[in-house]
Amino acid sequence: MRLKALIGVFIGVLACSGAAKNVDDDSTVSDEEISAGDADADADGGADADGGVEDDAHWMVIRSRIQVELYTTDEDGARQFLSWDDAVGPTGEFPFGSIFVAAYTPGGEGTEHYIAQHTVTRPRTTGDYYRLKVNPAEANAVNVFATLDVRGDGIVGSEEPSGIHPDPIQVEAYLENNETDLLILVDWDRWGPGGWGWQDVGGYVPPRDTDGDGDIDEDDGDWGCDLVSVAGEVRITVPYEGGNGKVMLLDKDGGGPYQMDEFTPVPSGSGGIAEYNMGVCAWAGEMQIVAAYDSNGNGLIDPDDLWGGYASEPGVDGNPVEIQDYRQSDINVEIPIGDGGPAVSVVPFVHLKGIAYSESTATFAGLEAADSEGMALYVAALRYPPTPDLNVEDLVDAYDFEAWDSITLGGLESVEWDLVVPANTIVYLLAFLDADGDGLVNEAQEPVASGGVGGASALSTGEEGHEGIGLGLTVVEE
Repeated sequence: MRLKALIGVFIGVLACSGAAKNVDDDSTVSDEEISAGDADADADGGADADGGVEDDAHWMVIRSRIQVELYTTDEDGARQFLSWDDAVGPTGEFPFGSIFVAAYTPGGEGTEHYIAQHTVTRPRTTGDYYRLKVNPAEANAVNVFATLDVRGDGIVGSEEPSGIHPDPIQVEAYLENNETDLLILVDWDRWGPGGWGWQDVGGYVPPRDTDGDGDIDEDDGDWGCDLVSVAGEVRITVPYEGGNGKVMLLDKDGGGPYQMDEFTPVPSGSGGIAEYNMGVCAWAGEMQIVAAYDSNGNGLIDPDDLWGGYASEPGVDGNPVEIQDYRQSDINVEIPIGDGGPAVSVVPFVHLKGIAYSESTATFAGLEAADSEGMALYVAALRYPPTPDLNVEDLVDAYDFEAWDSITLGGLESVEWDLVVPANTIVYLLAFLDADGDGLVNEAQEPVASGGVGGASALSTGEEGHEGIGLGLTVVEE
């Protein structure tokens, strides 16, 4: 049988020790332990139901920890864990922006429906608790993810560091779920003080076509650009109840923002109105001009807010806009456009799929050690490179993993696997066979397979994931 759901069969020690996920005993968590001043909103960004908007006594509560963890990259290109003490000192403060946590129902790209959200406005290096309240009438199951405003610019961008819970969470009335801890990994070499990610602070520099021939210029290493102005009015056409907003420059696929300009709407009739004037890189080509305002009041521009964009005429989406080398002063923006959903493409998770098989034997049975107590197969997407003699208990700290026991494997030539991992990150994808059943993998003379490019284990997940990955297990000779 597959043991992802029944992992206690393989890792019985964990069930006794309670060490399976390094989770605190959340049964004692009080509301005071959730960071003071954090924003907690439910049901599509409406006010917290504690305010009496509707009866929420039967709503499910998801309450767990969110932790940001740092890493550096060594000379061989492998990730290395970095403690907060080493990074900022024992009394150092959290150096990044807010953390946005959301429960949503996934759809096609860009069509996620956000059910509830919580914003940790003042994260701590030691971690924080988040709380989501989910109406059972809205969904039978939800996915949960978190993303960090790493620049502290007040926008949840398309490539912000994020963390996910790999499995859908079943929604049940009156239930409290405390087993959905989230972890966000941050590249300290990039985003720490003096890191290379800050060389383009103020907006990512988009590809440019400076000669107008339709082809993107070769990267010359120059992170600067000549700016031209894009300006106009922002018109909110629905009841406006406060909240600043931002006009943003995105690429055609919803990536970014590359540039932004903040605005404060003035109530006007049943909506609001403002002006913006945004400097953008000349010759950026076809780009999207979009906008959102903080309709859920959490201090961030995030996917749960009300979004809009350039309107070529009232109610008509006019994107993309051709950015050349001259000022455009009539790029008027309307909020909402369409259903008001997010224009920035925030893809929380993707799938890695494939098969695992033995390269040297006809079936998995041929890989079992002679004195085995029962072999086991694991396919895992790890956060860090594996160490020798890896304890299978540590696999619970992977992004996701699957496991099979010897009864299932014996006569099989291969097994299919499907892992859920964060989009736009690096994972270490491997298959391990515990040939002697001692609970250790990646031992000498035990089969292993790597799923990265060129036989390496590191794999970029991208925004679409990967399918058809073959993991051929073989003994790696020293």
